[in-house]
This record gives sequence, C-alpha cells and structure tokens, in this order.
Amino acid sequence: MNARILMAPGLAIAVMAVTSCSYQEIRPSAAQQESQIATPIEKFGPISFQQVSPNVWQHTSYIDLPGFGSVPSNGLIAVTGETSVLVDTAWTVDQTQAILTWAETRLGKPVKSAVLTHAHSDKMGGMAALHSAKIATYAHDMSNRIAPDKDLLPAKNALQFNADGWPVAGTPAALGPVKVFYPGPGHTTDNITVAIDGTDIAFGGCLIKGSRSKTLGNLTEADLDRYASSVERFASAFPNAGTIVMSHSQFEDRKAIARTLKLAKEL
Repeated sequence: MNARILMAPGLAIAVMAVTSCSYQEIRPSAAQQESQIATPIEKFGPISFQQVSPNVWQHTSYIDLPGFGSVPSNGLIAVTGETSVLVDTAWTVDQTQAILTWAETRLGKPVKSAVLTHAHSDKMGGMAALHSAKIATYAHDMSNRIAPDKDLLPAKNALQFNADGWPVAGTPAALGPVKVFYPGPGHTTDNITVAIDGTDIAFGGCLIKGSRSKTLGNLTEADLDRYASSVERFASAFPNAGTIVMSHSQFEDRKAIARTLKLAKEL
C-alpha cells in the first residue's frame, strides 16, 4: 500500500490543510466561490446551506489557510420525521454549533444523530459540539482509533464493515435514511461514503472529486494502489445515485465519479 503519513498532531490551525482533504491549490474568498454557484444559498452565521432535495441540505463551512486560501468543506443534513441526521461536522466546534442551531431553529428538525466519514479536521473537527448536545455519533472503527492521534475526538459509536463494504450489523437505525458504505482505502484508509434513501443522492466525501478537478487533492494519507478500485466500489454500491455530493466541490451528476476514476487510474 502506498500510504503517506501526516505530520504530528497538535500543530497550529495554519497547517490544518495537511490534515484535511483539500485540493493543493489556492482558492479565492468564500464570497467569490459562492458567486459561481447557481443553487440558492442560505447564510447562517459562518455556514452556508443549499437544498439538494426536499429533505436533504448541504452544509458548507470555510477556513482560511495560508497557501490554500478559503477552503470549503461540505457535509449533509438529512431530515427524518421530526429530526435530522448530520453527515460530517464543520471545520470547528463553533461552526458545527451553528449547523446544529440552524437545523433546530430554521429547519425545525434538530439533529439527533451524526455519522463522520473519516478522521480529518474538516470532517470531525466539530465533534465536541455534537457531544455537548448529546447527539449519537458514529464513525468507522478505524476513524475512532485514528482520531486521538490527530487531536480529534472519536465518535461515541464505532461502525465495522464486511468485506463487501456494508456495515456488519447494518446501518444503525438511529441514522434513519442515511445508509453507510465503506468502499475501501482511497483518500484515506478509513474513508466511508453514504447515500440517502428515497433520493438519488450519494455522498462521496473526500474520496470523490468534481468533474473539473485537475488532481485528487491531498494524497498525504492516500492509498494510491487501491484508490481507483474504491471509486469503482462506490459507484457500484449506489448505481442509481444521480446527484453526487463531495467534500470540496459543488454537487453534480455522475461525471464526478468518472473524473475521479480517471485521475485515480493515472496515479
């Protein structure tokens, strides 16, 4: 396996890009990036929200990093009955608290459970907000083991996966319509993906890149040998997903998968 190791934890926030999934490029301001997005954006404090389907919203948080610019990170909120499920935190605790407040006060569907897609700051950096709110949290057992070494809090519950990528005990009922799949090592060894039942939405997290991407972004911890096969497994797991949501690109169609696969095969 061609994996690379991150620098030691506990470093200043200026090097968080190395412990995230961001592209190795300088990005413009958040306002400039969002001016290019056609989908209506609702601003709530430091967070931007876009409605992806009637019951699914994308949340976006930004952090300014020297040498990288304003780096966005996307996750999801999926409504289930009178509550909602969160996919990934924002970069920070305060940003994540803003997501929780929005879900409760604006959406009227407080977050009751959350799944975190891998142990990087842009996915698990706001865990303390979830724990303070007594939200049931879930992550790959590998993510929970890795998290403390990166100064990240692990989830309260660990997910284990069969060889076919599906959870050993099935997706926990607490996650409602959010179905979890582990495609194998790619962006990181622990990266998991999800789909939302009743929609055509699948979330590729940091594994999947946009159709205009020139690179696969941060490969510091990537498994270069198995990246392509993991992308293929993601595509096969959710063959009817026509809307692909990603961590660092605007959601789009399955061209994102095709582009990521092409880049992965060139590694």
